[in-house]
Amino acid sequence: CCLCPGEEASGKHQVTKMAAASTTDVMRDENQTVQEEYVVQYFGFTPQSFVDGVFNAMVEGLYDVMKTTEQYLISKYKDVPEEEIKAGTQEMILIFLQAFNKAFDKLEVYLLSNLFRLPEHVLLPEDKVQMDQYTQEEEAQLDEELDILRQKIKNATYVNRCLQLEQEELGKVQLQLDRLLAQVAGIQRACSDGRVHELKEAIVFRSSKLTALVDLVTSIMGHGGDTEHTQEELTELRKKMNGVP
Repeated sequence: CCLCPGEEASGKHQVTKMAAASTTDVMRDENQTVQEEYVVQYFGFTPQSFVDGVFNAMVEGLYDVMKTTEQYLISKYKDVPEEEIKAGTQEMILIFLQAFNKAFDKLEVYLLSNLFRLPEHVLLPEDKVQMDQYTQEEEAQLDEELDILRQKIKNATYVNRCLQLEQEELGKVQLQLDRLLAQVAGIQRACSDGRVHELKEAIVFRSSKLTALVDLVTSIMGHGGDTEHTQEELTELRKKMNGVP
């Protein structure tokens, strides 16, 4: 059938209201679900399962009491038919259950609304870090500080590597120095065994004589084998070698 403009507008408005209400219900259900999950995380169990467990335990206790009462009445009043006693206990159970359900409904509402409900300001220890919220500027500053720290770590790694290479090079130099000192110590022991007490003076003295010998050989080669001149230079060199002035 056709709708008049007014009916069509009313229908659209009704659909819009239903959609808005549906969205609100969905959001409310999501918030309630999140709240329930947080409660479970806090207590370690679902409040509804706790309430149901208490209810079942009390109902079982009631049945046990009535069962014991029934057995006592049957054994006490043997002149009363057992079927009548059982029927009476069943009626008593129904009466108790009706009263118990009403009372327990109130207890359930109180427990779920007050005892097992977390206030908005309550946070779990692992969620307390969320209390401090940072702005975009603060996050950018933290990122910049992290970049600076990363660069410092890279620089420190490079410096440590350079120091490690330098240490290895110093180790090689130290090894060479130890070998040289060992050689010097060996020379000193040889000098001590040869009764050469002043090694430095002995080396200088022998070096001067060696220099004079080199000069003589050079002079002889320069004179082309002049025997008289060579004899004089040899005599002079012999005096120098022997320490005669």
